[in-house]
Amino acid sequence: MGAVKSRRAFLLGGAGTALATTLSAGKREIAGGIIGASMARGHLLRDGAPALPDGGETTCDVAIVGGGVSGLSAAWRLAPSGVNVRLLELEPVLGGTSRSGDEGVVAHPWGAHYLPVPNPEARAALRLLEEMGVLVGWDAGGRPRFDPRVLCHAPDERIFYRGAWHMGLVPSDALETREIAELRRFTAFTEALSRKRGSDGRFLFQIPIAESSRDADTVALDRMSMASWLDREGYVTPFMRWYVRYATLDDFGGEPEDVSAWAGLHYFTARKLKSPELEGSRFLVWPEGNGHLVHALERSLPEGAATRGAVVLGVEPAEKDVIVRYIDLEARGLRRLRARAVVLAVPAFVARRLLATSALPTRKTSPWIVANLHVERDIDPNQTWDSVLFDARGLGYVDAAHQLTPPRRDTVLTYFRAFGDEDVGRVRADLATANWDELAGAAMDDLAPAHPDLREQTKRIDVMIWGHAMPRPCVGFLGDAPFEETRRLAQRVAWGHVDLPGMALFEEAQRSGVLAAESAAKDAGIDLGETWA
Repeated sequence: MGAVKSRRAFLLGGAGTALATTLSAGKREIAGGIIGASMARGHLLRDGAPALPDGGETTCDVAIVGGGVSGLSAAWRLAPSGVNVRLLELEPVLGGTSRSGDEGVVAHPWGAHYLPVPNPEARAALRLLEEMGVLVGWDAGGRPRFDPRVLCHAPDERIFYRGAWHMGLVPSDALETREIAELRRFTAFTEALSRKRGSDGRFLFQIPIAESSRDADTVALDRMSMASWLDREGYVTPFMRWYVRYATLDDFGGEPEDVSAWAGLHYFTARKLKSPELEGSRFLVWPEGNGHLVHALERSLPEGAATRGAVVLGVEPAEKDVIVRYIDLEARGLRRLRARAVVLAVPAFVARRLLATSALPTRKTSPWIVANLHVERDIDPNQTWDSVLFDARGLGYVDAAHQLTPPRRDTVLTYFRAFGDEDVGRVRADLATANWDELAGAAMDDLAPAHPDLREQTKRIDVMIWGHAMPRPCVGFLGDAPFEETRRLAQRVAWGHVDLPGMALFEEAQRSGVLAAESAAKDAGIDLGETWA
C-alpha cells in the first residue's frame, strides 16, 4: 500500500470496513460529498496568481481582509459610524469556522457550535448578545441574564463508556475509586484556581486572555506542556488523562503533550459567570451553532459591502492610504482596493504572505474535519445535545434539532474530529488527498460502537475539511511578552484575529476584530467614540 497511504488510512481511522468498501465500490446508498473549505482558492496566494485582466480600482474608508468572526466584528464595530467599508472574503460564504448550512431538515453548524455564557469582561460579546435579544437584562448582582430558550435544553450531554451511555461527561457509576478521587481532586483544584487572583489584582485566568494576571509563577506554566503538568501533579489514571485530552482537543485541536499547561488550565478555570439561572446550563445554543452569531454580525454589513471569492494577494501601505491587490474570482480579474486604512482579519501565516512584517507571532494551526450526517431515527427522550464517545478518534457529535420542539425523527448530527498530531503539515497533506469515501467511512466507523444502526438511518453525509481550523496554543505560545497585543502591523494596517491571543474562542475573535477596527479608524482619522472592547 505504501507508507503515505498506510499513514493516511491510520489517520482516517482505517477506512476498510464494510461501509467504506461499499462506498468506494460505487454502491453509494448514502449521498454526500466534500463541500469545502476551498483549499485551491487559498493556495493561489501560496502558489502564485494566474495571469488575469486588470479589473480596475475602487476606494473605501476601511478595507477588511477576511470574513470570519473577527472580520465581521470589525465591520460591525464600524457600521454605526457610517464608515464606507469593503470586506474581502476568500470563501463563497462568510463566517469562517463559525459558518453554518441550511440544507436538509434543520440548520446545522460547520464548525463552532455553541457559546458558553460570556464573562462580564467580554464586553463586545455581551453587547452583540444584547442587540440580538439573547441578553435580556441584568440581575441584582450585576450579572447578565439570558433568554432561557437559548440556553441548552436538558439533557445536555452524555458519554458512551465501555458499551453503555451515561448522562454527563463523567460516568461516575462506572469508574474506579481512584479515578473518581483524581477527578474530585482536579475539580476542587480548578474551582479554587478559577477564583484566585494574582498580586496585580487580576484573575489568574480570564476571558479575554489579555486581562489575565501577569504573575510570574502562573505565566511560567506556559513553559511546560499540559501532559507534563499532569505528570508533576500525579494525575495518572486512564479516565483522568482522557478527560484532559478531550478538553485540549476540543478547544485547541492539540494533544496534552503539545499544548501549554497555561492554556490547559485556562480551559478549566477562565469562565467565571455563575448565577442561579445558569445552574441548568451555561451554553448558548442554536441549531446552526455559532452561525447564528455570524448571521447577526453579517446583518450589520451595508448592502454590497462584502466581496466573496476574493483572493487577496498583497497589502501595500503608503503615506496616505493602503492598496489591497486581489483576484475577483467571479469577475475573473485582478483588482485594486484603495483604502484609508486596512484591517487584516486573517491568520498569522496568511498575513505574513500579504504584508512584510516581523510583528506577527508564529502559530501552529490544527487540522479538523466536520461531518454532517442527515439521519432519520426513532425519537429518544434521553437524546442529548452533545454525545461523546470515550476513546473514540473523534470528539463525538451534536444534534442540530435538540433545541427544537417537539422532538423529531429527522435531524442532522454534526460530527467533529480534531487531528492533534505534532506533524500538522503531514496531516494536512493526507487530508488534502483523502476522498469522500475515506472521510465519510472514518466518521461512520468512529460512531458505530455506540450506534450500530446508524448506517441504515443515514441518508446523507457531507464533509468539511479545515486544514487550518484554529491556532494551537503550544508550549510557549504566550511569547516573550505575555499579553502584550500588537494590533498595528504597519502604517494604516491593523491586525485582528484569534491568532493574536492564540486561542480560538468567540470572545477573543470578536474582541480582536473590534480592537483592530478601532485602530484602523484612528489611522483613517475617523472618530468612533469609546471602545467597545
